[in-house]
Amino acid sequence: MDNGELNRILSAIQTKYRTETVELKIGSDTLRILQLADFEDYVGKLAQREYLSLEDLPLWAKVWEASFVMASYWAHQPVIPGRRILEIGTGIGVLGVYMAFKGHRVTLSDINDDALLFARANILLNGCERWAEVQRIDWNDPFLGEPYHVIVGSEVIYDRATYPALVRFLDQALVPGGTIFLAKNTQLQAPGFFAELVTKFAYKEKIIPFEGHDEISGVALYAVRRRGETTRS
Repeated sequence: MDNGELNRILSAIQTKYRTETVELKIGSDTLRILQLADFEDYVGKLAQREYLSLEDLPLWAKVWEASFVMASYWAHQPVIPGRRILEIGTGIGVLGVYMAFKGHRVTLSDINDDALLFARANILLNGCERWAEVQRIDWNDPFLGEPYHVIVGSEVIYDRATYPALVRFLDQALVPGGTIFLAKNTQLQAPGFFAELVTKFAYKEKIIPFEGHDEISGVALYAVRRRGETTRS
């Protein structure tokens, strides 16, 4: 761990947020995760503003149930040398950090600079810097980098205004024969996204039920590939 870099990141974060480091169990593994110490209070204070847009809400700071379900899936996937994985909408980085913790090479991306600070801190806290990096990505910008074999994302389709840009980005950022894995809670209905998605891709859905959970009844997992392609990832 680069303690110097971690300390610099923590200092930058703590000028804006009150934080805590918690242990998160995923299967038999435990991650150390830096997160907001008062997420609900922080959102409550923002809600008191006269004008509040979706972009003002720190949705990137919440640990989503869908991330745990997706992480559990990747706990059992083999590490393939040379396979490049991109996480979109990483937030504080739980999914991407866990994938790197298991030995997958992952780029954790988000449009929010604060989210990327948290994600980088969590990479360092878990000793994953050899396998993980962070990158700011705006889906509205043309993708000019080297395409990825796999793209993953949890709770990234909540804003219908982003659907055209997101699907266009996925098409640009995925190698031929690559696979996209998405997860969302089953209560979130997003017909507009899937209508946009099927213009270029086909997908399969699997529902993972959540029993006794107060907020969601289940998580939907999606495996997405371009129409007419077979997977190479």
